[in-house]
Amino acid sequence: MFNLTLYHEVFYQSRIPQVIASIDLSKIQYNPAFCDFLGYTMDEISELTIEFFSHPEDMPMDAQLFEGILSGIRDEYQLEKRFIHKVGDIKTGILNVSRVREQSTGEEFLLGQVLDITEKKQMEMALRHREKKYRLLAEHSSDMIMLHKVDFTYLYVSPSVKTVLGYEPFELIGKNPSQFIHPDDRDEMRRQYRLSANQDSQLITYRCRKKDGSYIWIESTTKTLSDNESGEPKEIVSVSRDIQQRMETNEMLRKSEKLAVVGQMAAAVAHEIRNPLTPIKGFMQLLHSENEINPIYLKVILDELKRVESIISEFLTMAKPHTEKTTFVHINDVVKQIVQLLQTEALMMNKELNFFSSEFIPAIEGDPNSLKQVFMNVIQNALDAITEQGRIEVNISKDKTGVIVQVVDNGCGIPQERLSKLGEPFYSTKEKGTGLGLMTSYRIIESHNGKINIESMDGEGTTVTIWLPYSIN
Repeated sequence: MFNLTLYHEVFYQSRIPQVIASIDLSKIQYNPAFCDFLGYTMDEISELTIEFFSHPEDMPMDAQLFEGILSGIRDEYQLEKRFIHKVGDIKTGILNVSRVREQSTGEEFLLGQVLDITEKKQMEMALRHREKKYRLLAEHSSDMIMLHKVDFTYLYVSPSVKTVLGYEPFELIGKNPSQFIHPDDRDEMRRQYRLSANQDSQLITYRCRKKDGSYIWIESTTKTLSDNESGEPKEIVSVSRDIQQRMETNEMLRKSEKLAVVGQMAAAVAHEIRNPLTPIKGFMQLLHSENEINPIYLKVILDELKRVESIISEFLTMAKPHTEKTTFVHINDVVKQIVQLLQTEALMMNKELNFFSSEFIPAIEGDPNSLKQVFMNVIQNALDAITEQGRIEVNISKDKTGVIVQVVDNGCGIPQERLSKLGEPFYSTKEKGTGLGLMTSYRIIESHNGKINIESMDGEGTTVTIWLPYSIN
């Protein structure tokens, strides 16, 4: 069988596993590549039947198709078939079986060729396993895991969207998130995108409409997936969660802190007003006892009354009703008001409070009342940290992107192990402090896209640096 020299050499030297057999399978020849495919030597494999190294689950289909060749229904067939390696491993190949006639002799025989796809099948199985694992995580996560096109149109939505927003996943497929975002938050989201244009990952907070029409606060982290070859954005993955309860808790803490700040401001104003009232009361008593008007007395009284009027005006400016709407804020004016309000209190305690500013500081965009609350907290904390004859310097400067407010004191300082906990609720370095003031300050500065940095050495003092970006307009 198969005596032609040329074809004989091609068969044996081929790197494709091949087998040649007579129609009745009484004679079978394997090439070396087939032996390598299953791990046997020529002598070992010649003693085995095809059924021995064929996977039993694939044999019925192979036998059925082979019967079609023997009966003349077909001349060839193709089958994905599993083979059993000598060491017990499963090898997978695409088996092609053809009925071939040798024209010179008229002899017919069967030619089988195997394309080894074992590695490909293993990779596919690993990929399916990984996909199954990640899908399992996505479908059982309390967070909403979503896959978007580059324009953010939904491609996949995890089942948790039903719990959070009330929608079935299929109701969102093909739609754009902008359809569900609160109209007041759309401009802010676009602004955050511009600020994070060069970042692959970004965190966005916004209000999203539920199926019942109500809105809740959502926090989303988005990650851009790029094409490995071109580097172009291909898809976007977002992980979103319900933070409504957190926002409500933060608002309650903020209101609580506002009451504390009002108490501090009231105490500061009381100190300020008490000073001019003392000479007014004394000179009024002199006028009453002398029964005549002394111009010198009147001038002192009027000057002190003007001072009282100025203090009250400053207090009323700071006590205006709070509004969430942002406007252009001149940080110079805001910080200067706070410093003037607290300077008298500092002098009474024999403490020094100084204010320095660059010649021109551009305006920023923000909420002036919230920022006043921050600077009131920070400067008041500095006053509490220094002892008699202590010194505080408030410096305002600028860089290319924003305004820098620096509050430096030479007080007791903060140990390094306690610095990392600053800003946590109910953690304070003061005996009667709640920690809510600094925590609220962090929240306010973060909402203005700014940063707070605190540097301190135990026994040497503390430097609080607040950076606020210029208005993008």
